[in-house]
Amino acid sequence: MNINDLKLSAEDKQLIINTMQTIPKKQERQLNNNPMPGVFRELEEQFKKTEILRPLRSTTSLFADSEHEGTYCCLGCRQEIGRTFVPFKKQWGLKRACACIVAENEKAEKERERRYRRGQMERVFSRNIMNEQLRAARLDNFIEREGTESLLSASKKFVEGFELRKTGLLLYGPPGNGKSHLAAGIHHELNHQGYVCLFLDVPQLIKLAETATRFDSKINLTDIINGAVSADLLTLDELGAGDISSKIYTDILFPIINGRQGKITNYTTNLSLDRLENWLLYDKYKNIVDEEGRLFERIFTSADIYQNKATSKRREDALARMQQGYS
Repeated sequence: MNINDLKLSAEDKQLIINTMQTIPKKQERQLNNNPMPGVFRELEEQFKKTEILRPLRSTTSLFADSEHEGTYCCLGCRQEIGRTFVPFKKQWGLKRACACIVAENEKAEKERERRYRRGQMERVFSRNIMNEQLRAARLDNFIEREGTESLLSASKKFVEGFELRKTGLLLYGPPGNGKSHLAAGIHHELNHQGYVCLFLDVPQLIKLAETATRFDSKINLTDIINGAVSADLLTLDELGAGDISSKIYTDILFPIINGRQGKITNYTTNLSLDRLENWLLYDKYKNIVDEEGRLFERIFTSADIYQNKATSKRREDALARMQQGYS
C-alpha cells in the first residue's frame, strides 16, 4: 500500500514513514519447523568430508595406496599407528602394531587354539568320564576337616597362581577323605577360567585304552595320548587303583606322563609313596615293568606332595546313616 494514497496531512505521512524506517521488520515465525533434519544433513556432510581420514582397525593389508587406510590410534596406550611411504613399493606400509593390539591378537589366537584342543578332547573323551559327585565338587563347597587344612590352602593357591606354576600337585592318603574332591574343584575352577582341563580316572583311562585297540573303535591310542598331553591341566585321579601291565605302561602311562614334562599335571592316590612306587614298578605278577623307575621319578619331581591325614568322610557319613537307621 502506498502512503501517498492515504488521506492524511503531509506531517502525518512523514511521521509514519519515519516510524517504519526505525522499527525493523520481524521475520515471520514458521510453526512446526523441526530443526533436526537440517542438523542431520550438516553432520552427514561433515562425515563425508572426514570419512577418508577415519581409522580402520579391521584392515589386514600391510601395504595400501592411501596414507590413512588402516591407521588408528590405540585407546589403551594412546599410540598412533600410521603408515610410512615405501619407495620401492610406491605404497604406504603399515607400521608395527602397538603392544595392546599385539596382546589382543595373541589372546584371540590362544582362544582359537584352546577351542580346537577342547573340541579334539571332547571327541575322544566322553563327557561322563567324571561321576556326578565330582561334577558338583568345588573348592568352596569342600568341607574342611582336621587333616585337610594344608590341602585346601594349597588347592586355592594353585588356582590363584596357575599361570605361573611350574609344578602340579600329588595328593595322597586314605580313601574317602576328599582328595578327588579337591582335585576336581581345581579342575572346574580353571576350566571355568578358559583353560583346557582334562580329568581322568586312571582305571577308566586304562579301560578306554583297551577298547581303543579294537577294530571297531572310533578312536585310537594316539588320540588318547595326544588329548591327554595337550591339556593345559591334566588330572590323573585314583593313580594306583587296579593293576598295571607292561602293555599299559608302554602304551598309555609312560607316553602320557613323559609327554607332559614341562606341563602341569595333578595326581591323587590312595597309596603311600612307597606303595605307589612299587605299583609303578611291578605288574600283578611281580614282573618288573619300569626297571629304572622313570615314571615315579617324573611324578615325584614334577609335583608338590601333600598328605591328606583326615579320616574317611564317606565312611563317617555311612556310619551316621546307619546310626539313624537304628534309632
